[in-house]
Amino acid sequence: MTAIQVVGQLCVDLRPSLGSTGVAAPGELAAVGPMAISLGGAVGNCGRILADLGVDVAWSACIGDDELGAMVRRLTAHHHDVELAVAPGLATSYSVVVEPKGLDRSFWHHSGANDAFVGDCAVTATRLLHYGYPSLTPSMCAEGGAPIVRLFDRAHRQGVATSLDLSFVADNSPVRDVDWAALLRTAVAASDVFCPSWDDLVNCLGLPADADDAYVAEWADRFLEWGAGMVLITRGTRGSHLAVAGEERLQAFAACGLDPATWAGTRMWQVPDVHDDVTTTNGAGDAYKAAFLARLVDGDGPKQCLESAARVVSQYLTGVPLAP
Repeated sequence: MTAIQVVGQLCVDLRPSLGSTGVAAPGELAAVGPMAISLGGAVGNCGRILADLGVDVAWSACIGDDELGAMVRRLTAHHHDVELAVAPGLATSYSVVVEPKGLDRSFWHHSGANDAFVGDCAVTATRLLHYGYPSLTPSMCAEGGAPIVRLFDRAHRQGVATSLDLSFVADNSPVRDVDWAALLRTAVAASDVFCPSWDDLVNCLGLPADADDAYVAEWADRFLEWGAGMVLITRGTRGSHLAVAGEERLQAFAACGLDPATWAGTRMWQVPDVHDDVTTTNGAGDAYKAAFLARLVDGDGPKQCLESAARVVSQYLTGVPLAP
């Protein structure tokens, strides 16, 4: 049994080193640098970060029976608790991460075997189960998000807290036309931690991208009203906002040793450090949330959890190796 289990979307990230902001025109050839290959997605990113931080972490996801699937097995071979279901007839998911120097990244993504993830994995965590992302594991969006609730209910019956993260919904996604407001009302009510980025909420719910802090805080409180135990909304360089429910709702975190009186009613903003030497932003949001959850399951208070998350993401952005 492990402290945290990460489940859901897993892919192989392929990141060519572009070295400039230029993109070759059709028919042209552009010289690029070496290809970086790593595990990505909610499971790959959070699993890697938690392991680097010394957290006992379990991984549960779907892969294909192909060369990329074999690569995933090699990259996870040194972890002791990995459940990789093979989806017949589907390729292992991958993302080509296009990250020109000085610009934000974009993705060419194939969901592949993630389409077969239905949340039927064993719950092996002792403290918290973290699931992401509904839009990239489309079977979990069926019946208005009922598979998410079933997964979280199984965790709760074992005394394990739950965490939900979101991702971008592409215009050509099979779940683009899902009623995301209705799905989130259902899923958030079963989520002890709801930790979306503001960009993903903008994409899913049609919220304004340039919202001020007060508007973001209003939505955090709304998610608490929908039933979440705590809400952590990240905004990249604009910081993050933490909002926490009352003491009774926080009893779900008993296995984490969390002190409800210390957390209850918290409303807190965190402004990030600004770095001029960023090496990559790919996976930074997952790194922040993984670090936050790593401290939460050890019973730390809200300020300590946010400070640890900020420290870890600063290291991640600038290429400093993480350590327990």
